[in-house]
Amino acid sequence: MANRIREAIEVLARRGWTQGAFTDEGGRHCLQGALYEAHGCRPRMQGHLSGSGTDPGLAADIRLVNEVIAAEYPERVGAVGVSRFNDHPETTIDDVVRVLEKSAIRRDETV
Repeated sequence: MANRIREAIEVLARRGWTQGAFTDEGGRHCLQGALYEAHGCRPRMQGHLSGSGTDPGLAADIRLVNEVIAAEYPERVGAVGVSRFNDHPETTIDDVVRVLEKSAIRRDETV
């Protein structure tokens, strides 16, 4: 089984990272957007998503990423999880990749 969290890292490397939007005008993705793309879910229009909430693997990966964020960056967690972390003014692409890498390792350990 493919580790979709690792694929999200590749999505960010290929398309770029953004804050404040699921996908920006240049095609860059936020953390959540990269996870959605890695799971084969695509934006439909104006930030609405297809496949959201219906993919148990995606939901499990988002929960795992949220756990890593809470452990590594507790000051950047909130009710909206990965979005709050992604859009926090102190968050950088390096922080996002670090969280995804740690999450990918944890995913490998549970398979």
